[in-house]
Order: sequence, then structure tokens, then C-alpha cells
Amino acid sequence: MIMTVRRVASRSDLKTFLRLPWKIYSNDRNWVPPLLWDFSRKLDKSHNPYFQHAEAEYFLAFRGDEAVGRITAQKDKNYEAHWKEKVGHFGFFECADDPAAAQALLEAGCAWLKGKGCIKAQGPFNPNVNDECGLLIAGFDTPPMFLMTHNPPYYQKLLEGQGFAKAMDLLAYRLDAVAEAPPDVAKYAETIRHKEGITVRQWDLGRFEREMELFREVYNSAWERNWGMVKLTDAELKAHTVELRTLVWPELAFFAEIEGKVMGASLSLPNYNEVIIKLNGRIFPLGALRIGLARLRKSLKSCRVFALGVKQEYRRSGVGAVFYYDTLMAAKRLGLKWGEMSWILENNVAMNKAIQHMGGRVYKTYRIFEKAL
Repeated sequence: MIMTVRRVASRSDLKTFLRLPWKIYSNDRNWVPPLLWDFSRKLDKSHNPYFQHAEAEYFLAFRGDEAVGRITAQKDKNYEAHWKEKVGHFGFFECADDPAAAQALLEAGCAWLKGKGCIKAQGPFNPNVNDECGLLIAGFDTPPMFLMTHNPPYYQKLLEGQGFAKAMDLLAYRLDAVAEAPPDVAKYAETIRHKEGITVRQWDLGRFEREMELFREVYNSAWERNWGMVKLTDAELKAHTVELRTLVWPELAFFAEIEGKVMGASLSLPNYNEVIIKLNGRIFPLGALRIGLARLRKSLKSCRVFALGVKQEYRRSGVGAVFYYDTLMAAKRLGLKWGEMSWILENNVAMNKAIQHMGGRVYKTYRIFEKAL
């Protein structure tokens, strides 16, 4: 049958785009169906603040009348301004094990990016580095953590078959919460905690907007030079504040401060995927999880260290060790069994060494691919 690719141009097309993964993952017990309401709003250019500084096009591939794949292409002016290079992104890639479909989709996305002046395509980004990103290339035997991606093993071959090569690997570490922290880490953390002027505290949910402002301050400084980083805008911060308000457990969120200035932040999130995997996409907004929050606190068994950073001027302060130690101790008190630290750039030598010293082991690897246009 004839292979065709067309842009998403109608509500019917968008529905097909949203629903395609149910066909791709019909036999994958580790796939976590997205919550359709939240997923559709992420793609909504009038709602998602990402599109205040980016433009995108969505594509569907059909073999005859059957949808067999999808992809998006994105051009982010904030990324270009930060990195001074004409790099475009692709994302939300899903495809049957069909090289012709993958070729048609990737060619359509790359042609759109090239038409926008991009000289390189990178991805997958859904839609950028501040959201879910990376193609899973190792660690297919377990479900993904909350806000992490999952895909069939053959996706790597489909991308490489179209000339995409490794740009960067993102590592996910597993750390058992039942384990004890290495004695030297515990001792060092206590030494840093009692240094004059340094305060390590939990997030105050009663002033959550202010806490998120502090988090952005750390994020935009600590990750400024990290590969692929794009700073959070005011509108994106506001959106994340709304999304995270009911999802953050203060026991798993910390700030380090000195003389009234924030030094660093650590935010771990419960693994809500333990619940979401059972919903088959059927829940209104993600915030509706608040309805069962008390019950969830007793039932969830894992968490994800979502973000842990120290502002550049405080990198040598040692507060990172306090974050590691306090998160582990909090997980124990909450009855959690294990946690994921993700994602970590493969070239972040200091953080990789620190996690490995804590007993973490890489159990999933995600890859960002790229291709010259």
C-alpha cells in the first residue's frame, strides 16, 4: 500500500495523533499511557507557553488508510539565542516497525526544519529539554519513571537507518532506599549542614509561588552551561507552578541558603507512574491526582530525583552531598523502596561520580540523536 505523510490539520487528525501510541504499545506491559487531557494541552499551541518562543508542525504517516507513525518538528528561538546555532528539534516520535514510515516521517520533519533555516536536527524532545526527552536505548525491562520516556527497542534502528547519530546520552540511575548511605557521605553531609550561615530546609508549600521562583533562580544558573539547556520563561514557570503544586511532597524537596541567598535546590517527585499506568489515559487533568493524594502517599514505592542543582558560585560548597543524604533519609521515612536519579548527562563527570559513590547504578540509558540538514 502507498505510504503518505500529511500535516495534522483537523481535530480528527489530532485525535489520531494522540491515540496512535495505543496501537504501537498494545503488547508492551511496561508502557505508561499518557493522560490524554494533559497530553493534548501540551500540544495545544494556544495553551503551552513553550509556543510563545517556538513554532512547530505535526505530521502523521499513513500506509493506505492506516496511521502508522507520527512526529513533530520544532524551532525554538530561545534555544537558538542561548546556543547561537540554528538547531531544530523533532519529538513525539512514534512509529510501527516500518523503515519506510520512519523515513517518510523524518524526511518530512527535517524538510520543515530546513525550510525554517535550521542546519541540524536533534531529538527527540517532547517538545524541549525542559520536558520529556530522549530515546530509550537500554533498560526496556521496567516501566519508565514519572515524566520519563519509553519506546520499543527498534526505534534506535529506525533513526540510525535515516542517518541520525548520537549527540548525547542521558543516564538514569537506580538507588535502593533501603540501603545505607556511605559513612563518609553521611559524615560530610553533617559537616556541611553545620557550617556557619548555611541552612538546608524543606520547601514551604504555603508559599509555593515563591519557592518556584527560587527554584527557577537555581535552575537557570546551575544548568546554564549544561548541554542543550534552555532557560525557563516567566510563563513556563507559572505553568509548572500550577502543574507541580499538588504533586510535590515537601519531605522530598529542599533548598540550601546562605545569608538569605539561595545556593541550590533539590526536588524529588513520587513516581506517580505507579498509578498512571493503570488508568489507560483516563483522567481529567494530572492535578486530579490530588483526589487520592493521601492514599497515594501510603501506596507509592518509588520516587525520582527530578532536579538537583547548585548555583555556579556555590559549586564547591558541598551542599549537594546534603541533598543526596537528606533525600535518601526522607525516602526511608516515607517507606519508599527505591529511587531513580534522572536524567544525568553522560559528560557530567562530577555528578555521575557522586551518584555512583552513593551506590547508584545506571539501569536505563536515553539518547538524543542528531543529523546535519
